[in-house]
Amino acid sequence: MSFSPDGLSDRVIAKASSGFYRGFNRSVTLGALGSAMALIFWIVLRPECAMAALASGKSLMLDLFRGWFVYATGGFVVFCLGVAALPIAGRLRLGKDTETPQFSVGSWLSMMFCAGIGAGVLIYSVSEPLAHFAMNPQVINGTVEAHSEANASVALAYTYLHWGLSAWACYTVLGLAIALYSYRYGMPLTVRTALGPLLGKSYGGLIGNCVDIFSIFAIVVGIATTLGYGVAQFVSGAHSVTGLSVLVCDAGRPALIWQLAALGLVGVIATGSVILGGIRWLSVLAAWLFFVVLTCFVLVGEFHSSLGRFGQSVWTYIISLPQASVFLAASDQNRNSTEMVAWQTDWTIFYWTWWIAFAPFVALFLARVSRGRSLRTFILGCMFTPVGICTVWFAYVGGAALDVQLDLDAMTDLMEVPISAQIYETIRQVAPPALATVWNALVTLLLLLLLVTTLSAAMIAINTISAAGDETRRVPSHIWLWGGVMTVMIGCLVAAGGTGSIRDAMIIGALPFSFIIALSGISTILSIVFETRRRACPARR
Repeated sequence: MSFSPDGLSDRVIAKASSGFYRGFNRSVTLGALGSAMALIFWIVLRPECAMAALASGKSLMLDLFRGWFVYATGGFVVFCLGVAALPIAGRLRLGKDTETPQFSVGSWLSMMFCAGIGAGVLIYSVSEPLAHFAMNPQVINGTVEAHSEANASVALAYTYLHWGLSAWACYTVLGLAIALYSYRYGMPLTVRTALGPLLGKSYGGLIGNCVDIFSIFAIVVGIATTLGYGVAQFVSGAHSVTGLSVLVCDAGRPALIWQLAALGLVGVIATGSVILGGIRWLSVLAAWLFFVVLTCFVLVGEFHSSLGRFGQSVWTYIISLPQASVFLAASDQNRNSTEMVAWQTDWTIFYWTWWIAFAPFVALFLARVSRGRSLRTFILGCMFTPVGICTVWFAYVGGAALDVQLDLDAMTDLMEVPISAQIYETIRQVAPPALATVWNALVTLLLLLLLVTTLSAAMIAINTISAAGDETRRVPSHIWLWGGVMTVMIGCLVAAGGTGSIRDAMIIGALPFSFIIALSGISTILSIVFETRRRACPARR
Protein backbone atom coordinates (compact mmCIF):
# COMPACT_ATOMS: atom_id res chain seq x y z
CA MET A 1 0.00 0.00 0.00
CA SER A 2 1.51 3.33 -1.13
CA PHE A 3 1.33 6.19 1.33
CA SER A 4 2.52 9.79 1.20
CA PRO A 5 1.77 12.56 3.72
CA ASP A 6 1.51 15.12 0.93
CA GLY A 7 -1.77 16.97 1.21
CA LEU A 8 -2.61 15.84 4.76
CA SER A 9 -2.03 19.35 6.12
CA ASP A 10 -4.64 20.66 3.66
CA ARG A 11 -7.43 18.58 5.14
CA VAL A 12 -9.78 20.72 7.17
CA ILE A 13 -12.67 20.18 9.55
CA ALA A 14 -15.67 22.44 9.04
CA LYS A 15 -16.35 25.06 11.73
CA ALA A 16 -19.31 27.33 12.26
CA SER A 17 -18.49 30.90 11.24
CA SER A 18 -21.08 32.64 13.41
CA GLY A 19 -23.48 32.16 16.28
CA PHE A 20 -23.11 30.21 19.51
CA TYR A 21 -21.03 27.49 17.81
CA ARG A 22 -18.60 29.88 16.10
CA GLY A 23 -15.23 28.15 15.87
CA PHE A 24 -16.72 24.74 16.70
CA ASN A 25 -17.83 21.85 14.54
CA ARG A 26 -21.59 21.97 14.98
CA SER A 27 -22.18 18.36 13.90
CA VAL A 28 -19.68 16.94 16.39
CA THR A 29 -20.76 19.15 19.27
CA LEU A 30 -24.50 18.58 18.86
CA GLY A 31 -24.08 14.92 17.96
CA ALA A 32 -22.03 14.17 21.07
CA LEU A 33 -24.22 16.29 23.33
CA GLY A 34 -27.41 14.78 21.94
CA SER A 35 -26.24 11.17 22.25
CA ALA A 36 -25.04 11.69 25.83
CA MET A 37 -28.23 13.45 26.89
CA ALA A 38 -30.41 10.81 25.20
CA LEU A 39 -28.66 8.08 27.17
CA ILE A 40 -29.06 9.91 30.46
CA PHE A 41 -32.76 10.76 29.90
CA TRP A 42 -33.40 7.14 28.99
CA ILE A 43 -31.75 5.86 32.17
CA VAL A 44 -33.44 8.45 34.41
CA LEU A 45 -36.94 8.39 32.88
CA ARG A 46 -37.14 4.69 32.05
CA PRO A 47 -34.66 3.14 34.49
CA GLU A 48 -35.98 -0.43 34.41
CA CYS A 49 -36.18 -0.52 30.62
CA ALA A 50 -32.76 1.13 30.22
CA MET A 51 -31.05 -1.08 32.78
CA ALA A 52 -32.48 -4.25 31.23
CA ALA A 53 -31.60 -3.20 27.69
CA LEU A 54 -28.07 -2.07 28.55
CA ALA A 55 -27.44 -5.19 30.61
CA SER A 56 -28.62 -7.38 27.73
CA GLY A 57 -26.55 -5.40 25.26
CA LYS A 58 -23.47 -5.71 27.46
CA SER A 59 -23.97 -9.47 27.86
CA LEU A 60 -24.43 -9.96 24.12
CA MET A 61 -21.39 -7.84 23.31
CA LEU A 62 -19.20 -9.67 25.81
CA ASP A 63 -20.36 -13.03 24.46
CA LEU A 64 -19.26 -11.95 20.98
CA PHE A 65 -16.27 -9.71 21.71
CA ARG A 66 -14.67 -10.81 25.00
CA GLY A 67 -11.85 -12.32 23.01
CA TRP A 68 -11.45 -9.14 20.96
CA PHE A 69 -10.93 -6.98 24.05
CA VAL A 70 -8.39 -9.39 25.51
CA TYR A 71 -6.38 -9.90 22.32
CA ALA A 72 -6.63 -6.26 21.20
CA THR A 73 -5.30 -4.97 24.51
CA GLY A 74 -2.49 -7.51 24.47
CA GLY A 75 -1.79 -6.52 20.87
CA PHE A 76 -1.50 -2.86 21.86
CA VAL A 77 1.28 -3.76 24.31
CA VAL A 78 3.14 -5.77 21.66
CA PHE A 79 2.67 -2.95 19.14
CA CYS A 80 4.10 -0.29 21.46
CA LEU A 81 7.12 -2.34 22.49
CA GLY A 82 7.69 -3.42 18.88
CA VAL A 83 7.64 0.15 17.55
CA ALA A 84 9.93 1.32 20.36
CA ALA A 85 12.45 -1.38 19.37
CA LEU A 86 12.66 -0.19 15.74
CA PRO A 87 15.88 1.69 14.92
CA ILE A 88 13.95 4.51 13.28
CA ALA A 89 11.89 5.06 16.44
CA GLY A 90 14.84 6.78 18.07
CA ARG A 91 15.24 9.22 15.15
CA LEU A 92 11.65 9.86 14.02
CA ARG A 93 10.19 12.79 15.94
CA LEU A 94 6.69 13.95 16.76
CA GLY A 95 7.32 17.07 14.72
CA LYS A 96 9.88 18.13 12.16
CA ASP A 97 13.31 16.51 12.25
CA THR A 98 14.89 19.68 13.63
CA GLU A 99 12.33 20.26 16.40
CA THR A 100 13.31 19.96 20.03
CA PRO A 101 10.98 19.04 22.89
CA GLN A 102 8.84 21.83 24.30
CA PHE A 103 9.36 20.66 27.88
CA SER A 104 12.36 19.48 29.87
CA VAL A 105 12.57 15.80 30.73
CA GLY A 106 11.65 16.54 34.35
CA SER A 107 8.60 18.63 33.44
CA TRP A 108 7.51 16.13 30.82
CA LEU A 109 7.74 13.16 33.19
CA SER A 110 5.94 15.17 35.88
CA MET A 111 3.04 15.74 33.52
CA MET A 112 3.05 12.05 32.66
CA PHE A 113 2.88 11.40 36.38
CA CYS A 114 -0.10 13.74 36.77
CA ALA A 115 -1.87 11.92 33.95
CA GLY A 116 -1.09 8.61 35.66
CA ILE A 117 -2.66 9.37 39.03
CA GLY A 118 -6.27 9.86 38.10
CA ALA A 119 -8.95 9.46 40.73
CA GLY A 120 -9.28 5.75 39.96
CA VAL A 121 -5.87 4.93 41.42
CA LEU A 122 -7.10 6.27 44.77
CA ILE A 123 -10.61 4.85 44.53
CA TYR A 124 -9.33 1.30 43.94
CA SER A 125 -6.06 1.53 45.92
CA VAL A 126 -7.41 -0.66 48.73
CA SER A 127 -10.58 -2.24 47.41
CA GLU A 128 -9.01 -3.99 44.43
CA PRO A 129 -6.09 -5.69 46.25
CA LEU A 130 -8.54 -6.80 48.95
CA ALA A 131 -10.93 -8.21 46.34
CA HIS A 132 -8.14 -10.16 44.65
CA PHE A 133 -6.93 -11.28 48.08
CA ALA A 134 -10.25 -13.08 48.45
CA MET A 135 -10.69 -14.22 44.85
CA ASN A 136 -8.46 -14.38 41.79
CA PRO A 137 -7.70 -16.97 39.08
CA GLN A 138 -5.05 -18.72 41.17
CA VAL A 139 -7.49 -19.02 44.08
CA ILE A 140 -10.13 -20.37 41.70
CA ASN A 141 -7.65 -22.94 40.33
CA GLY A 142 -6.54 -23.90 43.83
CA THR A 143 -2.93 -22.79 43.25
CA VAL A 144 -2.96 -20.52 46.31
CA GLU A 145 -5.26 -20.21 49.29
CA ALA A 146 -7.48 -17.17 49.69
CA HIS A 147 -6.56 -14.76 52.53
CA SER A 148 -3.10 -16.31 52.85
CA GLU A 149 0.31 -14.61 52.94
CA ALA A 150 1.23 -16.29 49.65
CA ASN A 151 -1.87 -14.85 48.03
CA ALA A 152 -1.02 -11.27 49.06
CA SER A 153 1.64 -10.83 46.39
CA VAL A 154 -0.60 -12.61 43.86
CA ALA A 155 -3.40 -10.13 44.63
CA LEU A 156 -1.05 -7.22 43.96
CA ALA A 157 0.19 -8.83 40.73
CA TYR A 158 -3.37 -8.98 39.38
CA THR A 159 -3.85 -5.35 40.41
CA TYR A 160 -0.73 -4.47 38.39
CA LEU A 161 -2.16 -6.38 35.45
CA HIS A 162 -5.15 -4.06 35.36
CA TRP A 163 -3.21 -0.83 36.02
CA GLY A 164 0.00 -1.68 34.19
CA LEU A 165 1.34 -1.74 30.65
CA SER A 166 -1.92 -2.95 29.10
CA ALA A 167 -3.79 0.12 30.31
CA TRP A 168 -1.18 2.60 29.14
CA ALA A 169 -0.72 0.86 25.83
CA CYS A 170 -4.31 1.83 24.94
CA TYR A 171 -3.42 5.48 25.52
CA THR A 172 -0.01 5.28 23.87
CA VAL A 173 -1.17 3.73 20.57
CA LEU A 174 -3.77 6.45 20.03
CA GLY A 175 -1.67 9.32 21.39
CA LEU A 176 1.26 8.34 19.19
CA ALA A 177 -0.82 8.53 16.00
CA ILE A 178 -2.46 11.82 17.02
CA ALA A 179 0.87 13.48 17.85
CA LEU A 180 2.62 12.09 14.77
CA TYR A 181 0.06 13.29 12.25
CA SER A 182 -0.62 16.57 14.05
CA TYR A 183 2.93 17.75 14.66
CA ARG A 184 4.80 16.09 11.79
CA TYR A 185 2.24 16.39 9.03
CA GLY A 186 0.32 19.49 10.13
CA MET A 187 -3.12 18.04 10.79
CA PRO A 188 -5.52 19.26 13.54
CA LEU A 189 -4.97 17.97 17.08
CA THR A 190 -8.08 15.82 17.36
CA VAL A 191 -8.90 12.14 17.54
CA ARG A 192 -9.92 11.68 13.91
CA THR A 193 -6.41 12.79 12.94
CA ALA A 194 -5.11 9.44 14.21
CA LEU A 195 -6.96 7.91 11.23
CA GLY A 196 -6.09 10.71 8.81
CA PRO A 197 -4.41 8.65 6.07
CA LEU A 198 -7.10 5.96 6.29
CA LEU A 199 -10.11 8.27 6.13
CA GLY A 200 -9.08 10.01 2.91
CA LYS A 201 -11.73 12.45 1.72
CA SER A 202 -14.03 11.29 4.54
CA TYR A 203 -11.72 12.99 7.06
CA GLY A 204 -13.82 16.16 7.16
CA GLY A 205 -17.11 14.41 6.44
CA LEU A 206 -19.57 12.09 8.13
CA ILE A 207 -17.13 9.32 9.04
CA GLY A 208 -14.63 11.76 10.52
CA ASN A 209 -17.40 13.44 12.51
CA CYS A 210 -18.58 10.07 13.82
CA VAL A 211 -15.06 9.25 15.04
CA ASP A 212 -14.98 12.46 17.09
CA ILE A 213 -18.55 11.92 18.35
CA PHE A 214 -17.63 8.41 19.49
CA SER A 215 -14.57 9.89 21.19
CA ILE A 216 -16.59 12.42 23.18
CA PHE A 217 -19.22 9.83 24.07
CA ALA A 218 -16.51 7.48 25.34
CA ILE A 219 -15.06 10.28 27.49
CA VAL A 220 -18.46 11.11 28.96
CA VAL A 221 -19.38 7.57 30.00
CA GLY A 222 -15.86 6.89 31.30
CA ILE A 223 -15.88 10.04 33.43
CA ALA A 224 -19.40 9.31 34.65
CA THR A 225 -18.25 5.91 35.92
CA THR A 226 -15.22 7.40 37.68
CA LEU A 227 -17.03 10.29 39.33
CA GLY A 228 -19.96 8.12 40.34
CA TYR A 229 -17.62 5.98 42.42
CA GLY A 230 -15.37 8.87 43.45
CA VAL A 231 -17.93 11.13 45.11
CA ALA A 232 -19.10 8.23 47.31
CA GLN A 233 -15.54 7.76 48.57
CA PHE A 234 -15.16 11.52 49.11
CA VAL A 235 -18.23 11.60 51.37
CA SER A 236 -16.92 8.58 53.28
CA GLY A 237 -13.68 10.48 53.79
CA ALA A 238 -15.52 13.53 55.09
CA HIS A 239 -17.38 11.29 57.53
CA SER A 240 -14.14 9.65 58.65
CA VAL A 241 -12.58 13.05 59.38
CA THR A 242 -15.55 14.87 60.92
CA GLY A 243 -17.51 11.99 62.45
CA LEU A 244 -20.79 13.59 61.31
CA SER A 245 -23.39 10.82 61.21
CA VAL A 246 -25.54 12.80 58.78
CA LEU A 247 -23.03 12.04 56.02
CA VAL A 248 -23.81 8.32 55.99
CA CYS A 249 -26.93 6.19 56.09
CA ASP A 250 -27.71 3.35 58.47
CA ALA A 251 -25.63 0.85 56.49
CA GLY A 252 -22.56 3.07 56.76
CA ARG A 253 -22.72 4.00 53.10
CA PRO A 254 -22.56 7.63 51.93
CA ALA A 255 -25.87 9.48 52.00
CA LEU A 256 -27.24 10.37 48.56
CA ILE A 257 -27.76 14.07 49.29
CA TRP A 258 -24.12 14.50 50.27
CA GLN A 259 -22.90 12.58 47.24
CA LEU A 260 -24.82 15.04 45.07
CA ALA A 261 -23.42 17.97 47.04
CA ALA A 262 -19.87 16.64 46.58
CA LEU A 263 -20.50 16.17 42.88
CA GLY A 264 -21.70 19.77 42.60
CA LEU A 265 -18.56 20.97 44.37
CA VAL A 266 -16.33 18.99 41.99
CA GLY A 267 -18.25 20.28 38.96
CA VAL A 268 -18.02 23.94 39.95
CA ILE A 269 -14.30 23.80 40.81
CA ALA A 270 -13.44 21.82 37.67
CA THR A 271 -15.34 24.16 35.36
CA GLY A 272 -13.81 27.22 37.01
CA SER A 273 -10.31 25.77 36.74
CA VAL A 274 -10.71 25.20 33.00
CA ILE A 275 -11.97 28.73 32.40
CA LEU A 276 -9.34 30.37 34.60
CA GLY A 277 -6.51 28.08 33.50
CA GLY A 278 -5.89 26.68 36.96
CA ILE A 279 -5.72 22.98 36.11
CA ARG A 280 -1.92 23.08 35.95
CA TRP A 281 -1.61 24.33 39.52
CA LEU A 282 -4.23 21.90 40.80
CA SER A 283 -2.32 19.06 39.12
CA VAL A 284 0.96 20.14 40.73
CA LEU A 285 -0.72 20.35 44.13
CA ALA A 286 -2.28 16.92 43.61
CA ALA A 287 1.11 15.46 42.65
CA TRP A 288 2.80 16.79 45.78
CA LEU A 289 -0.07 15.66 48.01
CA PHE A 290 0.04 12.25 46.35
CA PHE A 291 3.67 11.85 47.38
CA VAL A 292 2.91 13.04 50.91
CA VAL A 293 0.17 10.43 51.32
CA LEU A 294 2.35 7.71 49.80
CA THR A 295 5.22 8.65 52.13
CA CYS A 296 2.90 8.26 55.12
CA PHE A 297 2.05 4.73 54.04
CA VAL A 298 5.72 3.90 53.50
CA LEU A 299 6.80 5.24 56.91
CA VAL A 300 3.89 4.05 59.04
CA GLY A 301 3.20 0.71 57.39
CA GLU A 302 5.15 -2.54 57.49
CA PHE A 303 8.02 -1.22 55.37
CA HIS A 304 10.09 -4.39 55.02
CA SER A 305 7.17 -6.73 54.39
CA SER A 306 5.69 -4.30 51.87
CA LEU A 307 9.06 -3.92 50.12
CA GLY A 308 9.54 -7.68 49.86
CA ARG A 309 5.97 -8.16 48.68
CA PHE A 310 6.45 -5.35 46.15
CA GLY A 311 9.46 -7.06 44.56
CA GLN A 312 7.76 -10.44 44.50
CA SER A 313 4.50 -9.11 43.06
CA VAL A 314 6.27 -7.07 40.34
CA TRP A 315 8.27 -10.14 39.32
CA THR A 316 5.08 -12.23 39.27
CA TYR A 317 3.41 -9.59 37.10
CA ILE A 318 6.32 -9.40 34.65
CA ILE A 319 6.72 -13.15 34.12
CA SER A 320 2.97 -13.74 33.88
CA LEU A 321 2.19 -10.77 31.60
CA PRO A 322 2.62 -12.62 28.26
CA GLN A 323 0.24 -15.38 29.32
CA ALA A 324 -2.17 -13.10 31.20
CA SER A 325 -2.39 -10.70 28.24
CA VAL A 326 -3.87 -13.36 25.96
CA PHE A 327 -5.66 -15.56 28.50
CA LEU A 328 -9.34 -15.94 27.70
CA ALA A 329 -11.47 -17.86 30.17
CA ALA A 330 -13.78 -20.36 28.50
CA SER A 331 -17.16 -21.20 29.97
CA ASP A 332 -18.27 -24.82 30.23
CA GLN A 333 -20.03 -26.99 32.77
CA ASN A 334 -17.05 -26.88 35.13
CA ARG A 335 -17.68 -24.73 38.22
CA ASN A 336 -14.16 -23.34 38.18
CA SER A 337 -14.42 -22.23 34.56
CA THR A 338 -17.72 -20.44 35.29
CA GLU A 339 -16.12 -18.58 38.18
CA MET A 340 -13.11 -17.76 36.00
CA VAL A 341 -15.29 -16.25 33.28
CA ALA A 342 -17.20 -14.21 35.86
CA TRP A 343 -13.98 -12.95 37.45
CA GLN A 344 -12.40 -12.01 34.12
CA THR A 345 -15.56 -10.23 32.98
CA ASP A 346 -16.03 -8.28 36.22
CA TRP A 347 -12.39 -7.26 36.49
CA THR A 348 -10.17 -7.61 33.43
CA ILE A 349 -12.74 -6.95 30.70
CA PHE A 350 -14.22 -4.08 32.73
CA TYR A 351 -10.79 -2.47 33.04
CA TRP A 352 -9.94 -2.90 29.36
CA THR A 353 -13.17 -1.17 28.39
CA TRP A 354 -12.59 1.55 31.00
CA TRP A 355 -9.12 2.32 29.66
CA ILE A 356 -10.42 2.34 26.10
CA ALA A 357 -13.17 4.78 27.12
CA PHE A 358 -10.55 7.01 28.77
CA ALA A 359 -8.20 6.82 25.79
CA PRO A 360 -9.47 9.88 23.86
CA PHE A 361 -8.71 12.50 26.48
CA VAL A 362 -5.62 10.84 27.97
CA ALA A 363 -4.18 10.29 24.49
CA LEU A 364 -4.85 13.92 23.56
CA PHE A 365 -3.08 15.02 26.73
CA LEU A 366 -0.09 12.81 26.03
CA ALA A 367 0.10 14.12 22.47
CA ARG A 368 -0.15 17.77 23.53
CA VAL A 369 2.82 17.61 25.93
CA SER A 370 5.09 15.45 23.77
CA ARG A 371 5.84 17.55 20.71
CA GLY A 372 9.46 17.17 19.65
CA ARG A 373 10.01 13.82 21.38
CA SER A 374 11.11 10.77 19.44
CA LEU A 375 8.70 7.89 19.02
CA ARG A 376 10.78 5.70 21.31
CA THR A 377 10.96 8.30 24.07
CA PHE A 378 7.22 8.90 23.80
CA ILE A 379 6.34 5.22 24.08
CA LEU A 380 8.71 4.39 26.92
CA GLY A 381 7.84 7.56 28.85
CA CYS A 382 4.09 7.14 28.46
CA MET A 383 4.07 3.49 29.43
CA PHE A 384 6.73 3.01 32.08
CA THR A 385 6.64 6.27 34.10
CA PRO A 386 2.98 6.06 35.23
CA VAL A 387 3.12 2.27 35.54
CA GLY A 388 6.11 2.51 37.89
CA ILE A 389 4.30 5.06 40.05
CA CYS A 390 1.12 2.99 40.16
CA THR A 391 2.91 -0.20 41.19
CA VAL A 392 4.65 1.53 44.11
CA TRP A 393 1.36 3.13 45.18
CA PHE A 394 -0.58 -0.14 45.21
CA ALA A 395 2.29 -1.99 46.89
CA TYR A 396 2.27 0.30 49.92
CA VAL A 397 -1.35 1.52 50.07
CA GLY A 398 -2.97 -1.75 49.09
CA GLY A 399 -0.19 -3.58 50.93
CA ALA A 400 -1.13 -1.82 54.17
CA ALA A 401 -4.68 -3.13 53.83
CA LEU A 402 -3.37 -6.64 53.14
CA ASP A 403 -1.22 -6.44 56.30
CA VAL A 404 -4.31 -5.53 58.30
CA GLN A 405 -6.16 -8.53 56.88
CA LEU A 406 -3.24 -10.83 57.67
CA ASP A 407 -2.99 -9.53 61.24
CA LEU A 408 -4.93 -11.94 63.42
CA ASP A 409 -5.15 -9.30 66.16
CA ALA A 410 -6.69 -6.64 63.92
CA MET A 411 -9.88 -5.15 65.33
CA THR A 412 -11.61 -4.78 61.97
CA ASP A 413 -12.25 -7.03 59.00
CA LEU A 414 -11.81 -4.62 56.07
CA MET A 415 -13.89 -6.86 53.83
CA GLU A 416 -16.90 -6.01 55.99
CA VAL A 417 -16.35 -2.25 55.52
CA PRO A 418 -18.11 -0.47 52.61
CA ILE A 419 -15.75 -0.16 49.65
CA SER A 420 -15.91 3.63 49.74
CA ALA A 421 -14.57 3.65 53.33
CA GLN A 422 -11.95 0.89 53.15
CA ILE A 423 -8.93 3.15 52.67
CA TYR A 424 -9.95 5.35 55.61
CA GLU A 425 -10.47 2.37 57.89
CA THR A 426 -7.09 0.98 56.82
CA ILE A 427 -5.44 4.20 57.96
CA ARG A 428 -7.25 4.01 61.30
CA GLN A 429 -5.91 0.50 61.78
CA VAL A 430 -2.26 1.38 61.10
CA ALA A 431 -1.94 4.85 62.65
CA PRO A 432 -2.61 6.47 66.05
CA PRO A 433 -6.00 8.24 66.25
CA ALA A 434 -4.69 11.82 65.99
CA LEU A 435 -2.43 11.00 63.03
CA ALA A 436 -5.16 8.94 61.38
CA THR A 437 -7.54 11.92 61.39
CA VAL A 438 -4.99 14.21 59.73
CA TRP A 439 -3.97 11.46 57.34
CA ASN A 440 -7.57 10.79 56.31
CA ALA A 441 -8.09 14.51 55.79
CA LEU A 442 -5.14 14.55 53.38
CA VAL A 443 -6.52 11.53 51.50
CA THR A 444 -9.94 13.20 51.24
CA LEU A 445 -8.37 16.41 49.92
CA LEU A 446 -6.27 14.41 47.46
CA LEU A 447 -9.36 12.63 46.18
CA LEU A 448 -11.12 15.96 45.67
CA LEU A 449 -8.16 17.31 43.69
CA LEU A 450 -7.95 14.18 41.55
CA LEU A 451 -11.68 14.25 40.80
CA VAL A 452 -11.43 17.92 39.86
CA THR A 453 -8.38 17.49 37.63
CA THR A 454 -9.89 14.41 35.96
CA LEU A 455 -13.13 16.23 35.14
CA SER A 456 -11.20 19.33 34.06
CA ALA A 457 -9.00 17.34 31.70
CA ALA A 458 -12.08 15.66 30.25
CA MET A 459 -13.75 19.00 29.59
CA ILE A 460 -10.61 20.34 27.91
CA ALA A 461 -10.45 17.26 25.69
CA ILE A 462 -14.14 17.52 24.77
CA ASN A 463 -13.70 21.23 24.02
CA THR A 464 -10.64 20.56 21.85
CA ILE A 465 -12.37 17.81 19.87
CA SER A 466 -15.50 19.95 19.40
CA ALA A 467 -13.32 22.84 18.19
CA ALA A 468 -11.81 20.64 15.45
CA GLY A 469 -8.49 20.31 17.25
CA ASP A 470 -8.06 23.98 18.18
CA GLU A 471 -6.69 23.69 21.72
CA THR A 472 -6.68 27.49 22.14
CA ARG A 473 -10.43 27.74 21.59
CA ARG A 474 -11.76 28.18 25.15
CA VAL A 475 -15.22 29.79 25.11
CA PRO A 476 -16.54 30.10 28.70
CA SER A 477 -20.14 29.46 27.64
CA HIS A 478 -19.18 26.13 26.07
CA ILE A 479 -17.07 25.16 29.08
CA TRP A 480 -19.96 25.92 31.43
CA LEU A 481 -22.32 24.03 29.12
CA TRP A 482 -20.29 20.83 29.18
CA GLY A 483 -19.40 21.21 32.85
CA GLY A 484 -23.05 21.64 33.76
CA VAL A 485 -24.26 18.85 31.49
CA MET A 486 -21.74 16.33 32.81
CA THR A 487 -22.31 17.27 36.46
CA VAL A 488 -26.10 17.17 36.19
CA MET A 489 -26.18 13.93 34.25
CA ILE A 490 -23.86 12.15 36.68
CA GLY A 491 -25.99 13.47 39.54
CA CYS A 492 -29.12 12.11 37.89
CA LEU A 493 -27.46 8.73 37.43
CA VAL A 494 -26.33 8.58 41.06
CA ALA A 495 -29.80 9.61 42.27
CA ALA A 496 -31.53 7.09 40.02
CA GLY A 497 -29.16 4.30 40.98
CA GLY A 498 -28.01 4.12 37.40
CA THR A 499 -24.25 3.89 37.88
CA GLY A 500 -24.43 0.21 36.96
CA SER A 501 -26.20 1.12 33.73
CA ILE A 502 -23.64 3.77 32.78
CA ARG A 503 -20.96 1.16 33.41
CA ASP A 504 -22.77 -1.14 30.99
CA ALA A 505 -23.01 1.74 28.50
CA MET A 506 -19.27 2.35 28.88
CA ILE A 507 -18.50 -1.28 28.04
CA ILE A 508 -20.77 -1.13 25.00
CA GLY A 509 -19.40 2.25 23.89
CA ALA A 510 -15.81 1.05 24.22
CA LEU A 511 -16.33 -1.50 21.43
CA PRO A 512 -16.37 0.90 18.46
CA PHE A 513 -13.59 2.96 19.97
CA SER A 514 -11.39 -0.10 20.38
CA PHE A 515 -11.43 -0.41 16.58
CA ILE A 516 -10.47 3.25 16.29
CA ILE A 517 -7.41 2.63 18.48
CA ALA A 518 -6.46 -0.42 16.41
CA LEU A 519 -6.78 1.54 13.18
CA SER A 520 -4.65 4.35 14.62
CA GLY A 521 -1.87 1.79 15.00
CA ILE A 522 -2.14 1.06 11.27
CA SER A 523 -1.82 4.80 10.59
CA THR A 524 1.39 4.88 12.61
CA ILE A 525 2.78 1.91 10.68
CA LEU A 526 2.07 3.69 7.38
CA SER A 527 4.05 6.70 8.55
CA ILE A 528 6.96 4.57 9.77
CA VAL A 529 7.13 2.71 6.45
CA PHE A 530 7.10 6.00 4.54
CA GLU A 531 9.76 7.61 6.73
CA THR A 532 11.96 4.50 6.48
CA ARG A 533 11.78 4.56 2.67
CA ARG A 534 12.40 8.32 2.57
CA ARG A 535 15.54 7.95 4.67
CA ALA A 536 16.77 5.11 2.47
CA CYS A 537 16.12 7.18 -0.66
CA PRO A 538 15.79 10.90 0.19
CA ALA A 539 14.71 11.80 -3.34
CA ARG A 540 11.76 9.42 -3.14
CA ARG A 541 8.51 11.00 -2.02
